[in-house]
Amino acid sequence: MALPKLNNTPKYDLVIPSIKKSIKFRPYLVKEEKILLLAMETKDPAQALNAVLNTIMACIDEKIDHNILTTFDIEYMFVKIRSKSVGETSEFGVNCSECSHTNKITLDLQSIEINVPDTNFMIPLADDITIEMTYPHFSDMANNKKLTNSTSSTEQTFEMIMSVMKAIHTNDERIDLKDVSHKELEEFIESMTGDQLQKIRKFVETIPKMTHDLEFDCVKCHHHNKYTIEGMQNFFQ
Repeated sequence: MALPKLNNTPKYDLVIPSIKKSIKFRPYLVKEEKILLLAMETKDPAQALNAVLNTIMACIDEKIDHNILTTFDIEYMFVKIRSKSVGETSEFGVNCSECSHTNKITLDLQSIEINVPDTNFMIPLADDITIEMTYPHFSDMANNKKLTNSTSSTEQTFEMIMSVMKAIHTNDERIDLKDVSHKELEEFIESMTGDQLQKIRKFVETIPKMTHDLEFDCVKCHHHNKYTIEGMQNFFQ
């Protein structure tokens, strides 16, 4: 005799920030939470990030190419799915900037949104050379060992810069950087002036990310604090 079906899983709506597409999702189940927890226990960043991606893809109804999803798409989608799976609030401790006392803060995860502004993806570097930029794709980030495993902030910065450069435009052609070797692209970046590199860095610094501003009065010294939560992991301390 077959076991009965345990749950009729409810469906919810969200909009993927980068492509403005509305999709339906379900909460993740115990089997998916188990995979997430096991991945986190490995302390392997790539395995943990891919477990997050796989969980999201299992929970959404639409057929979406996961390779097009940006880093901020995944952050936002995971927060929304997790909030319907294990609770719509997250409680964590924030130290007072005045007396360092740890205050317990409760955050409503349903209030979290991401603003994706209009962005110029074409950056001129010289009279005849323009860089076509793109937002970083989560799957590329998750599987880039130099990003997930490196302890060098300089190496991580250069890897991030390479990940957001999509193509080089000259007067004669468009060079898709997927067809260029890592070494050749690295040498191209190293040939830039400081001002040219700063244009690329500025684009990286303005990539949308999940943030939320908090204000609270310390329960010990009553100092008024302003605090910004940033990055997916910080929403679930």
